[in-house]
Amino acid sequence: MMRRVLLATALTTTALAILPATPAQAMPCGLGHSCSTTYYSDDSHTTAVGGEWTDCDGYTVSWGVRGGYSTRYDSEC
Repeated sequence: MMRRVLLATALTTTALAILPATPAQAMPCGLGHSCSTTYYSDDSHTTAVGGEWTDCDGYTVSWGVRGGYSTRYDSEC
């Protein structure tokens, strides 16, 4: 039994180390809202590297890359 647990742990750890990290996903903009997300290169939020904007009709425009550091603004239409 212990051998199976160790084998499962080793396989899981190896799989997690090999799988590529997925990019950050933007939160969906709610119905009747306009949303703007800006992605930054680090936690100082000084260099924007990408962004996404969704208008009140659901039209979305994005640019650059998504990162782990972001700000989001959401407003009702």
